[in-house]
Amino acid sequence: MRHLLIPWVLILMTLPCQAMAATKPDPLCAPLRAFASSVQPDQTKSLEFHTSWGGGFKGSDKRTMYEVQCIDHGYAPAKAVCKQLMEQGAVEFSGENAKRALVCLSQGTQFGQNHLQLEQAEFSFYFGTEQRGSNITMQFQQDPKMGGMVLSITAEGY
Repeated sequence: MRHLLIPWVLILMTLPCQAMAATKPDPLCAPLRAFASSVQPDQTKSLEFHTSWGGGFKGSDKRTMYEVQCIDHGYAPAKAVCKQLMEQGAVEFSGENAKRALVCLSQGTQFGQNHLQLEQAEFSFYFGTEQRGSNITMQFQQDPKMGGMVLSITAEGY
């Protein structure tokens, strides 16, 4: 009887670990929230994350499978977001970056795994409180200038 219990005990012991792994915070959220919080009233800050899958950007001389670029406009909090996107951003399914950013900044927003694939989207919402925060505009779309896709995040402080 004891031999039959050991596999079940081992399975039950791993369940809390699996649950904890499923709720692990997205590493994009902290720098993205810091970016949105940092924008002062009457200030506008933005960043753009460009991705190209199946080749490089227009005019690129490289023979490559993909290419990425993030423009932070010299703003340190945007640079931290760009660093995270450059290290862990999706390229082939770049709509995942928009979904991740929306979940990070829009409290209570959730997406089922692999149930929604974004091809193009625009979202507007506020981040913070009614008295102090940022109006956020996120756009995910094809980039006619560079080629590929671009995720643009703009924060207007109030």
